[in-house]
Amino acid sequence: MTSINSKFRIALLLIIGFFASSLSAQSPSKLYDHIHMSVPNPQESATWYLDNIGGDRVDGRDDRLLYSRTRVMWLSNRGNTRKPSQGSVVDHIGFSFTNLNAKVEQLVAAGATLQGEIRDIPGLFKLAFVVDPWGTRLELIEDDQHLGLHHIHLRDPNPAEALDWYENMFGGVRLNLKGRLPGLLYPGNVWLLVSEGDTFPSTEGTIDHIGWRAPVMEDTMAELVGRGAVVSVQPREMTLPNGVIEFFYIEGPHGANVELVQRQGDMP
Repeated sequence: MTSINSKFRIALLLIIGFFASSLSAQSPSKLYDHIHMSVPNPQESATWYLDNIGGDRVDGRDDRLLYSRTRVMWLSNRGNTRKPSQGSVVDHIGFSFTNLNAKVEQLVAAGATLQGEIRDIPGLFKLAFVVDPWGTRLELIEDDQHLGLHHIHLRDPNPAEALDWYENMFGGVRLNLKGRLPGLLYPGNVWLLVSEGDTFPSTEGTIDHIGWRAPVMEDTMAELVGRGAVVSVQPREMTLPNGVIEFFYIEGPHGANVELVQRQGDMP
C-alpha cells in the first residue's frame, strides 16, 4: 500500500474540512461496507465462515466474503495474540437464519463454543451466542424478515452518545429494532446496535475495525473532519485483483477503529 496524497494536499484537505460551514446538520446515510477481523490464518477463517455461515467470495480474494452488500474480511494478526471480541468496543456480530437450532448445532460441531442456552425472547426473536474458533463472538438469531448478516453490536459506557456520534458521521435511520433495541439501520440492510458497558479498543480484539463506504474519498474525509472526526490513518490505496480501492481511518468512540473505503463503481 502506498500513500496517494502529498503532505500539502492532506493539510489543505484537513483545513477545508475544519472550516467547512456549508455542511448540513444531518449527515447523508452512507453504505455500510465491511467488518475486518484479525486472525492467525485469514484464508482458514474465511473458509470456515463460508462453510458454516454462508456468503460469497469477493474481490478475487480468499480472505473475504460478501453478505448482500457488506464484506466480512480477515487480516493476519502476524503472531500478535488478540483478545476475544467480547467486551471490546465492537463486541459481536449478528447473523440471522431460518432454523436457529440446526445452525447452532452445525457451528458447535465445526468448533464454535456455545455461550449459555438458546433463548426465545418474546417480542424480539430466538437467539443464541457462540464464539468462533478464533475468539469472535457471534449472535445467531432467527429473524425471517432479515436473513444473513444482521447487525454489528457495539459496547460503550454511554450508548446514546455513541449512537449520536455514528449518526452524525454516517447518517443511518434511527430506529428501535423490533420496537425495543435502539439502533441505526444503514443502507446495505445492516443494523448498528450499542449495549452499555466498559470496553477496550477494537484493535486489541479479534474484530479489528468496522467500515463505511466513502463515495468520493476526499469529499468524505473533508465532511467527516468538519463534523469533528479525527483521522488516524491518512488516505492510502490498495490494488485488488478486481480494481483499486482508496481508504483512510478515523477514531471512533472509546477506541473503535473505523475505516472509510472508496471502491470503483463496478465493485459490489
